[in-house]
Amino acid sequence: MKRFYSVGLISCLVFVLASCSDSSDPKQPEPQQVAEKATPKQQETKPTCQLNMGWDPWAPYQYLTPENEVKGLEIELVSAMAKEAGCELKFVQKSWMNLLNGIRNGSIDLLGGASKTSARERFARFSDEYRNESFILYVRRGEADKFKGESLKDLLASGFKLGVTEDYIYGDEVSMLQDDPATAEKFVSVPTTEVNYYNLIQNRIDGFLEDPFVAAYTIRRKGLGDEIEAHPIRVHSGNVALMFSKKSVNEDTVIAFNEALTRLMENGEYKRILDKYSF
Repeated sequence: MKRFYSVGLISCLVFVLASCSDSSDPKQPEPQQVAEKATPKQQETKPTCQLNMGWDPWAPYQYLTPENEVKGLEIELVSAMAKEAGCELKFVQKSWMNLLNGIRNGSIDLLGGASKTSARERFARFSDEYRNESFILYVRRGEADKFKGESLKDLLASGFKLGVTEDYIYGDEVSMLQDDPATAEKFVSVPTTEVNYYNLIQNRIDGFLEDPFVAAYTIRRKGLGDEIEAHPIRVHSGNVALMFSKKSVNEDTVIAFNEALTRLMENGEYKRILDKYSF
């Protein structure tokens, strides 16, 4: 009897263990199912590239808000291109010269608003040109018609005093007039662009040259809409592109940005951003 009891007891234990094992089997695939569901979501949010974009303050193209956020026309344009190209941007603030050195050594991946030169092509790749840089003549409100139809050279020859900002590159036309003894003395140079607005209102100059987006931002911020207006004269200084470091960015990334720019122009997002910073 004892032997029969032992065998029966062992049989019962084996049956119980087998039953417990069977009841747990359906739960085993669940971790795998959860992982499979999470994978597509992770792939959607992960950027294909991460880039350090250098910037230096120049409102409204690039500036820091009171909330410590980097904003501006240039920032919005490049961010839109990066998003369309599947890239994530990290903003790094330095002086322009230090940013150029960063492009050379690869610590900075890209810069916006850069002019393409043979010297820079030795260490940088360039995107397609995406923005036209020009300067407009601004005069006191009500005086635009007074100088209507005249060229910048004719204005200066007639005694027109023109305000310019030191170290700005206004293009070949202005450079030639600044080098010409007959017109050079008509230029009034100031260290910062905002001095031109003050000099114009105080009748110290007859007009000044300014980037239209910078002028729109400054006039709006200072409430000078009733005192200053744009003149039809526009001076083209060149087109700008994105500049990528050859040390850290490959050609495929540049192509992706070019394709992104094309799509933004086609879907209207490019124009929407530009219009946001215009009058």
